[in-house]
Formats: sequence, structure tokens, C-alpha cells
Amino acid sequence: MIIKNVCLDDIPSWILLSEEYDKYVKGSVSDLSLWYEGNDTLPSFDVYMKSKIQKNEAFMAINDNGECYGIIAISPLRNSITFFGIFHKHDFNTVGEILLEHAISKLDENASIRINELKSNSEHIQKSYTLLDKFGFNYLCDDLEHGVPVNCLERKSNN
Repeated sequence: MIIKNVCLDDIPSWILLSEEYDKYVKGSVSDLSLWYEGNDTLPSFDVYMKSKIQKNEAFMAINDNGECYGIIAISPLRNSITFFGIFHKHDFNTVGEILLEHAISKLDENASIRINELKSNSEHIQKSYTLLDKFGFNYLCDDLEHGVPVNCLERKSNN
């Protein structure tokens, strides 16, 4: 497995990956228009993806044939992980560990790192919580991300 920067040609894969997670979101929010289209104060998913690509803040795990296994995006400015998804047909723990290690290495480990995770009891999302716990992330608070209920998790600094 290889980690590469996401490029504009990878946007269709990123959209497909995000759509795999829509079924979990629809359990708590029926209308995903704010998530994908944004509004006057929140960027659309398309604008968000292009911004992360332009800033080299999005990374993709691929196989030797270039097939996408998962994507993670970061915000060094906020010292946070802003997107974390693994295609359901791939081994969540293996891909997730590689992506999380890569993302954390790009952030400031001497400060707290945050990530928002969907509120869901689904097996796939629970795998994410288990893996994030393994990496030292703990529940901080409830929040909304583009109208979607999430748990804000935090990994305390190494200091």
C-alpha cells in the first residue's frame, strides 16, 4: 500500500468514498444538501476537496494498481483531521492505521489533535472509534459539522 497526495483526478474516488458514508449520516439527517452544497458560511464539499488538494492536505492510500483504499485530510492550521474514510470493501484497520499514522506525522504532535466522527452505531463507524481510541483519541464533546451530528474527539499533546 502506498500513500500519495490526492490530486484533482482523484475527486471522483473521494466523492464515491464520501457517498459510502451517507447511509450513516441519513440515520440522523435526512437532507445532505448542506453537507455537499454548503451555504453562505460553509463551503461545498467540492470547494473543500479542491482546497485540501491545492494545499497538499489530503492523502490517499492506494494499491500498486492505483485503486483507492481510503482518504484522510488534515488542517495544519487547526491541527485537526478533517476527513477520514475507508472504502468498505477494504480492511479498515490496516488502511486506517496507515492513513492515521501519515496524517498525525503531518500535524503538530506537541499540541492536541482533533477529529470529528459521525455519531453512528454502525459496525463501520464503530471500527473508526476503536482505531481512534487506539491512537489516543478520546471523546471531547458533541458537535455539528455541516448540520451532521458528530462526536469531537481529541488526542492530547505529547507534552
